[in-house]
Amino acid sequence: MKRAALVLALALTPSVQAAPAPTVTAQDLFDEVVYQLASFYSGPSDVRASDLRRKYLPEVQKLCGGKPECAAEQAYGLIKQLLGDLKDAHTNFYTPSQLEEVGKLLLGEQGQRRTFGAVTEALGAGGRVVLEVLPGSAAERAGWKAGDVLRRVNGVALDGQAGQAALGRASARGTPARFEGTRQGKTMSTVLTAAPLQVTPVSLSLRPDGLAVLRLRHFNTPGVGQQVHDALRKVQAAGTKGVILDLRWNSGGRVEEFLLSAGAFTDPTPLFLKTRVDAAKIGYGAGRYLVNGKAQEQPRIKTPVRYTGPLAVLVDEGTASSAEFLTRTLLGRPSTQVIGEATAGVGDTATRFIPLTDGSGLQLTFARMLDAAEQPLGARITPQVGASVDLARLARTGRDSALEQAATLLNR
Repeated sequence: MKRAALVLALALTPSVQAAPAPTVTAQDLFDEVVYQLASFYSGPSDVRASDLRRKYLPEVQKLCGGKPECAAEQAYGLIKQLLGDLKDAHTNFYTPSQLEEVGKLLLGEQGQRRTFGAVTEALGAGGRVVLEVLPGSAAERAGWKAGDVLRRVNGVALDGQAGQAALGRASARGTPARFEGTRQGKTMSTVLTAAPLQVTPVSLSLRPDGLAVLRLRHFNTPGVGQQVHDALRKVQAAGTKGVILDLRWNSGGRVEEFLLSAGAFTDPTPLFLKTRVDAAKIGYGAGRYLVNGKAQEQPRIKTPVRYTGPLAVLVDEGTASSAEFLTRTLLGRPSTQVIGEATAGVGDTATRFIPLTDGSGLQLTFARMLDAAEQPLGARITPQVGASVDLARLARTGRDSALEQAATLLNR
């Protein structure tokens, strides 16, 4: 299933800033990328940097036609193609503007990228169904709800790739866009304007049946772990009989925030972060992030809590990276079930962002994640109970079938 999500960011480093851009040629940038791969890549691909250089060097030279002055951006498309040969979702290329956006994201700042603020998925019958409306978004202000079906934007049908392109154009313009569709079979029409949005990482809702839903969208920004602990303190005060931890569409983020979040549910076993040259043991203890057994000053949790009640962890194919680490950590927790679809399959590596000389950047798999016995982790997690969103039912009733299945399990 292909989803249009707001944020797909994977990061384990605290800051990303594009360096001042001197005059850099396409050949310079190509050589720099190959050097970074040869020196620091530690991902699952067996493709060697030297082989990639041999394959793509003639293409770079052809791009520039022998001219000594050939702007670095001429090589962007070729570099993306080169990295694609690795078939590693944790290794990617970012243009200068994209890298700047990522840097703001990781610092908890609002970026400039406009969005309507809804997670949607294509319907077989045409159009796109809303899976989630993000807090504080243009979609929320317009009154969109999960289950709404979007058929057209500015008169263009939201079908297939053409529909995705139309949605992207409407979002990028930042001008009022008219959406036509249906809500539980009834015609609806709304006008909204895409705007920059800082995605709220943690939301808590209490259900009438006595369960709590803790929505955890990402680990990208500092303080996510603290928000998880604060939310679970409210859960304990409310006396709820169980918690649904919703990790769907969570693309990951900072490893320290994952560990601090895990500590609100269990005593997580340590992991090893293994690079080409060394390994670091990372863990959690009493609200602190541990590196080689030593508590770090930051980040840390003020007044940590530990929720020990029944827990259902909801995952799907968009659950990735640090969200997969958290899911795996909770698998061994008492009174816990993992429900949903198989996860993305990048839960065995760590990535960092490297600014390049022209102001662009490289997201690079620099380490493998190992378990406490220093054995490789599995990349993908298969839930104990299978469940997926019935899109037709969601459009018809507004009810999330996967979430309801999780609630049924906890209510038994």
